[in-house]
Amino acid sequence: MSAAPSSVPVSYRIADKLHLSAPWEVFGERARRYELHFNGRVIELVRGPLVVEGFGVRVFRTLGERTATGFQASTDTSEKGIAHAAEDATQIATHSDFPAKKVDLPSAPPSGEVEAVDAKLWEAPLPRLREYVDALLAPFDSIKDAVPSFGSVRATLTETSIANSAGLRTTYPHTTIELELAVKAFGGPEGVPPGEYWVNQLTRRIDPEDAGDPVPSWCSYAEDARRAHAPPTGDLPIVLPAHVLAGILPSVIGFRWTGGARLRELAPATGTVVGVPGLHVTDDGRFPWGPSTAPVDDEGVATRKRTLIAGGVVDELLYDLLHAGAFEVPSSGNGLRGLSFGYRDWLRFTHAPAPGSTTLVVAPGTDGTDAELAEIAGEGIWLQQLGWANPDSISGAFGGEIRIGYRIRNGKIAEPVRGGTIGGLVMALPGTPSLLSGLVAIGSKAKLVDDLSSPTLLVKSLTVAGDAGGGSISAGSG
Repeated sequence: MSAAPSSVPVSYRIADKLHLSAPWEVFGERARRYELHFNGRVIELVRGPLVVEGFGVRVFRTLGERTATGFQASTDTSEKGIAHAAEDATQIATHSDFPAKKVDLPSAPPSGEVEAVDAKLWEAPLPRLREYVDALLAPFDSIKDAVPSFGSVRATLTETSIANSAGLRTTYPHTTIELELAVKAFGGPEGVPPGEYWVNQLTRRIDPEDAGDPVPSWCSYAEDARRAHAPPTGDLPIVLPAHVLAGILPSVIGFRWTGGARLRELAPATGTVVGVPGLHVTDDGRFPWGPSTAPVDDEGVATRKRTLIAGGVVDELLYDLLHAGAFEVPSSGNGLRGLSFGYRDWLRFTHAPAPGSTTLVVAPGTDGTDAELAEIAGEGIWLQQLGWANPDSISGAFGGEIRIGYRIRNGKIAEPVRGGTIGGLVMALPGTPSLLSGLVAIGSKAKLVDDLSSPTLLVKSLTVAGDAGGGSISAGSG
């Protein structure tokens, strides 16, 4: 699946060899991946560049008040391969039917720049990754009874290009880095098993200078997991930092606030109250260094900021080209590829676009620092890591295992807890408790984690199923 470099972007080369009468678009990528895998402090495997060059062709046919579409992807960029892909896409369109009266393909290139490329990584991928991993692992040399169990860093450097029959030609580069790391803590009383803390991060850039800064905290969480006890049972006040919310909110809001959900009558209507008055949420396709940040979406429509929730009230929905055509509104620049498969910068060209969120931004509030949110909670749980939140984009339900958390007692973060489960609803009908409507406090400082920028949030109550021996407390008992 490798391909030789070319100075001409993939989609431009494909577009110049297409012979289609119907409207069409080409989404092309040339991606290079580099990987470092390590066991403890030893780098065991170095791979790269793994190179993939491919494209996806989509054709559109008007059928009265509806639109037929066909999509086909390929890594064969020869004239024969292009012809076969176009023929297959056209044939698929004869069996397709979508309730869009028309599809308005973009023709104007985007204006302005976005922050999506780690320049030093782009120029020297493997040396930069080695430097980063060395800096990341160095602090473990001076930390007693804690080690990096295993991990990996994967960097993908991609040139994305889009061309269509309306005359659009646009291309942009971007970088993505995925870090996976298991931290294990030993020592202590005989018979106590090791504790682990799992790190998973997705970002656009890396900086060796501060790579090791969070390591002491990770080791502390792993040690706390060794001595933690089961949480209490009940409907409890819960403090949720950004790295926990990142595994919950994008999956639910990123679907329910789209034209796809509206077509299925699952989207909240504009003007519906879904959260507290202090809740403001936007979708920002140009958020600095967001993993989905780009000058255009995957259909070539310019990205920008959209208001989803203003003062707890639904304001806008997100659309790709097809769903925009179905509701006779402009595309919001939210046609994204590979949403259901979790792809960011690898093989996205093999998927047709669908509506989804880019970077969700929860606006900071006025309720202060994390310590002040714990004080407001009084009694409850600080949730540090939730295993497998399993958010259901349709029902809005989520729930998972408490990998590590802390009791909040008298407004202070106290002893660690782990095990049991915690869950609830992101949004619900009026009168039914939910995360959005049950917010008690919104922190004053936001943090970007994966596809979410958010401050720490305090929820009035979520359901915790712990150990009966650990006691029980109820919401509001503090």
